[in-house]
Amino acid sequence: MLSVLCLSLVLRAQEQPQLLIPKPRSEYDINHQYYVSLLDKALHKAAKGRPVPKLVSSYQMEQGRALRELAKGEVLDVFWVGTDQQKEQQFRAIRIPLERGLMGFRKMILHKDSVARFAQVDSLQALQPFTACQGAFWPDVSIMRAAGLKVLAAPVYENIFKQVNAGRCDYFPRGLHEGVVELQKRHDLYPDLVRYPDLMLHYPFTVYFFTQKQHEELAKWIEQGLESMIDDGELLAHMQQNELTRQMFPLEAQAASRWILLANPLLSKDTDFHNSRYWFVPADFGYSQERH
Repeated sequence: MLSVLCLSLVLRAQEQPQLLIPKPRSEYDINHQYYVSLLDKALHKAAKGRPVPKLVSSYQMEQGRALRELAKGEVLDVFWVGTDQQKEQQFRAIRIPLERGLMGFRKMILHKDSVARFAQVDSLQALQPFTACQGAFWPDVSIMRAAGLKVLAAPVYENIFKQVNAGRCDYFPRGLHEGVVELQKRHDLYPDLVRYPDLMLHYPFTVYFFTQKQHEELAKWIEQGLESMIDDGELLAHMQQNELTRQMFPLEAQAASRWILLANPLLSKDTDFHNSRYWFVPADFGYSQERH
């Protein structure tokens, strides 16, 4: 029994303890496998003789519902989501970037007919006439609007691809590790969508694991596991081997000729996104302030 955790939600009268996580958002959602396998590795890494909980998928949830369910703690125990100050106040954030901040390095998914127009975009001002698509409950919406960018927010993840394809918005900024695989998985559905390689949109941003605040011992367990994975290189190896992120290496191959840098007003003030132990920085992708 996991008496050390003192969590009734983890025990749930099972021979093997369980942690409830969401189901994939769709059949194409390989982000899910990345974070679930990382969570499982972290739990094993810092188990210290404790029975490792089985990760059990409860329901398919978009981000807004998942956060509500995490707050209730009935069908969700751990969730991975892009961080902001509000979430870190409401929940227990395990403040270790799960993809070393790759989520804040964005390249655009476009309809192929928009490529010529985006070839002229070389500044924030030049991007402002275009409309981005983002998820309705994603912090990116507020980050981009704070920079004066137009954003169409969609509540359902899969519908965003439909909206770009139909021309209801002009571009879908995706983390470097997301766009390539997302388009590969959906090529038969949206053969006219492409990833635009020459423009990088960057703001400090990452995904954390979150639990309820009262589950401090569980959070510390996950945190210790992730720290150990950083120490011995296993977290970076996870990124280099996983289907979602392995195509990002070497990082220099992801360089872009044009960059647009945004501030992230939602980030906690004490977030040290310059700390190379946890975060990738623009220079890792060939960015030089002198050249831009």
